[in-house]
Amino acid sequence: MKLTELNRGEKAIIVKIGRLGELKKRLTDMGITSGETIKLERNAPLGDPQQYLIKGTGIAIRKEDANHIEIKNITESK
Repeated sequence: MKLTELNRGEKAIIVKIGRLGELKKRLTDMGITSGETIKLERNAPLGDPQQYLIKGTGIAIRKEDANHIEIKNITESK
């Protein structure tokens, strides 16, 4: 499952980050790593980017980039 498939309020565990080059390093530096829990907090008015909550911090990720992040849904809604 891809991060873009997560619905608002749902939580998931990051399985792996695909080939994103320099962006992969930046995401990893911000705490987006395998095994971490991530939650879709909200969508921008036009749907892109989306705000995710990880380790208590809100991070905006473009859908184009989020599509390269593989997750395992744990389905805990608000």
